[in-house]
Amino acid sequence: MTKPYPMQMAERELSEAEALEILDAGEYAVVSTVDADGTPYGTPLSYVMLDGKLYIHTGERTGHKIDDWERDPRVSVSVAVEVEPCFEDMFFTTRFASVIAQGRIAKVEDNAMVRRVLVELCMKYLPQFKHEIGAAIEREIADTAAWCIDFDEIRGKAGRRLSVQ
Repeated sequence: MTKPYPMQMAERELSEAEALEILDAGEYAVVSTVDADGTPYGTPLSYVMLDGKLYIHTGERTGHKIDDWERDPRVSVSVAVEVEPCFEDMFFTTRFASVIAQGRIAKVEDNAMVRRVLVELCMKYLPQFKHEIGAAIEREIADTAAWCIDFDEIRGKAGRRLSVQ
């Protein structure tokens, strides 16, 4: 990995702890990779953060993103929260907090961890159906994979936030 570029507006850079809070709060992440020929490919995905790592789920069958991850596990992750267009100080602009992180993705091989990831995903997105999670996992586990992104670098940035959440 190359040395990170200095942030253009250094006063907007967040600490790593704040960046992790944004990752915890985010609804969706865009996970990007490159094809064998160098073409970028980004996919918006639901995710959950566990122990400072980002976890997602996919089907078991290969496809564009999985083929890319298996060929080259390096990924970039982008998450934005608190996004709100505004007109401030005579400028059209946007309030935001965001994270861009670099890391490596690997398939989760431990069945107990796969189940934990699936439970945590269900509880993040559909907690009202918590009593259905076990049966749903049993029905779908054979066709489901979980993936873990272990970060090498996490950088956060925010502008015009009304309050830190």
